[in-house]
Amino acid sequence: MAAPTVAPFPPVAEDDPEALARYLLSFRWPFRNEAIHRQLVEGGLPLWRQILKFVPNPRERGKALELGSPPFHITLLLEGFRNYDLSLTGATTDGRPEITQELESPEFGERRTYACRCFDIERDAFPYPDNTFDLVTWCEVIEHLTLNPVHALAEIHRVLKPGGSLVLSTPNASRADSIANFLRGRNIYDPYHLGAPLMGSRHSREYTLPELTGLLAGCGFGIDRAEDIDIYAAVGRNRRAFRWMLNNVASRFTHGHYRFHLFVRAVKTEKPFRWHFPPALFDLGHLAFHMSPRDASVVFGENEVIHTALGWGDLRAGPAGRLCRRTGDVGDVYLMCNEPVRSVTVTVSGGAGEVQAIHDNQFHDLVVLGSTSFDAPAGKWTMVSLDVSSEFQAGNPLHIRFATPGGVDVHEVRTA
Repeated sequence: MAAPTVAPFPPVAEDDPEALARYLLSFRWPFRNEAIHRQLVEGGLPLWRQILKFVPNPRERGKALELGSPPFHITLLLEGFRNYDLSLTGATTDGRPEITQELESPEFGERRTYACRCFDIERDAFPYPDNTFDLVTWCEVIEHLTLNPVHALAEIHRVLKPGGSLVLSTPNASRADSIANFLRGRNIYDPYHLGAPLMGSRHSREYTLPELTGLLAGCGFGIDRAEDIDIYAAVGRNRRAFRWMLNNVASRFTHGHYRFHLFVRAVKTEKPFRWHFPPALFDLGHLAFHMSPRDASVVFGENEVIHTALGWGDLRAGPAGRLCRRTGDVGDVYLMCNEPVRSVTVTVSGGAGEVQAIHDNQFHDLVVLGSTSFDAPAGKWTMVSLDVSSEFQAGNPLHIRFATPGGVDVHEVRTA
């Protein structure tokens, strides 16, 4: 948590960039390098001020989660100009669960002690309860991820309160400056960050605005505001002319977005989170082998992608408009159940066969925990239940197998 010890608000105005720069540069911490700090603030302040414009300022005190807090410049601005209690996060390469940093401004008489909880946002469950935060800021982070931004979005959605906001910023992959460099035969990718204190500091995957909003909307967020914005002036007459041509002429025909940076404010709606892997962002050939069970129940059209193995048909609407997929002769669903399970209920249509509950033990043997036969007519949904034996081990993946010659449509697999 952030712990201000003196002034609750900075003694400067939000709309005064020179005063803001002076305020941020006044802070000191161990091993601070003056030249690097000045370069960071001069380059970052236009970005940070734009981020603030996307952050709601609630009348009642809210709770906010800042993903990627160090070096704490956005933290200081959020503390000073927005009405939230902040929870801070960081990343380490040595497995520490927390990092603490003290900042002091002798000029303004302020001292801050910041404690950041550290975890892997692409793999770990965030260490916060459901529906905790009114705001999550995720600024200048998503472009560094190397594995799975959808996992991070699932956790963000989980810890946000209904109606809470996600504010996200990231460089624009189709910015005019990169296109100009590409046309001149220059490499547009980040240089290696040899000597950087953290792994993954260079950009792994940048986004266009439609890619970013499509990912968020596909996962169940509502898009409240999304813009591409030039936060830095173009250097030189030719660059200025090229920017103008792309933004004012080419964009009319291409519908592209060519300004330097992307800013999005998304909202957690009443829609459930959906594990959405757009083919423009994920190679479907590799995605077919991705499975990472985390839930005790599966609803097709929401979270089945990370719980199903190969051999399932495409997602489509079944009886009563409910989304489903069809198995082949065999269809496998994997659940992660951390509590005791007494029964499994599947919702199926248009097929017959057997459904089994199985443990795959450490020797790769199948231990059948329960099974039942079913015959589900087409055109309507049939709920089929089976008991699970006391041999079930909580925390061990529960394997649900459909043995169905000719296949069956499956809408839901639920444990109790």
